[in-house]
Amino acid sequence: MVGPMNAGATDIAQARAKRADSVVSLKREPLTVICQAANIRADGEVHRQIGFSDALTFNELHRVLRICFGLPEEESPWHFYEHTEARGPRIDPERQASEFLWREGDQIDFAWGLWDFELVVAEIYPRDNGTPEALCVGGSGSLFQPFELTSVNRELTGQEVTDEVFSAVSSPVRDLIERTKLYDFVPLLQAMDLGRDTDLSPHIARVLASLPREVTHEGKDAFWSMALALSCMGGVELTDSVVETTMDALGWVNDDGTALTAAEVRELCAASLQQLARIGAYGAESAAPVDRLDMYRALLRG
Repeated sequence: MVGPMNAGATDIAQARAKRADSVVSLKREPLTVICQAANIRADGEVHRQIGFSDALTFNELHRVLRICFGLPEEESPWHFYEHTEARGPRIDPERQASEFLWREGDQIDFAWGLWDFELVVAEIYPRDNGTPEALCVGGSGSLFQPFELTSVNRELTGQEVTDEVFSAVSSPVRDLIERTKLYDFVPLLQAMDLGRDTDLSPHIARVLASLPREVTHEGKDAFWSMALALSCMGGVELTDSVVETTMDALGWVNDDGTALTAAEVRELCAASLQQLARIGAYGAESAAPVDRLDMYRALLRG
């Protein structure tokens, strides 16, 4: 999910022009839309950053917003509207998001009962088949219940997808996610498309199969936490944040009770990281991202 919107703009623009006449089927590269969604009132603000497939209908997008904002499941009147200075025309709930949200800055409005929300496109990226249909990236504030990102994404992902992902990963990875309750890893693993064929040399495959080298419970947890963090394919700051959060959720701390730093976690699984560095999966001399991703797939799947 990297890169700017680079395809399908013409088709989407044509569909937008025709949307008053009929529901159209769009044939173009699928995209992921990142929206800033907000409920702004005189006494407070609630914000969510949500990524979703532009192929979702507004019926489906309604469900995503309900989950992300913690709106009650009880029936309440809801509608999407085109954004104008006054309230614009209603949007047919069977239409696709791509017909209205196809460039940065596009905005629509959503009304649920007496609550009003605005959705503004922040970014648009190409997507592949493994990308989750919807994911809450972050947020602040709450309306009816406290905002818990992990719980939101677990509900968005659904039990069926979670079970499917768990059936594809190795038992230590599944065990770690269940122990930490960090179900945000499920969409990551889904997006990695663990079932995809990997093109690894016999030597690299043997090294990966030999991991982890650690024998203590703490060392093994440190290694699998690092493996998941590295699979995020982010920079050092993101990797450090993920691994520290994971080890903290597992309950590992220093002897004095302080939280483990990323450097300390790396030290706990230094033997395994040395092996990953030898094959280019980690460190300053690491291989190209596409090659590292193949290694992480082989490492994490069952």
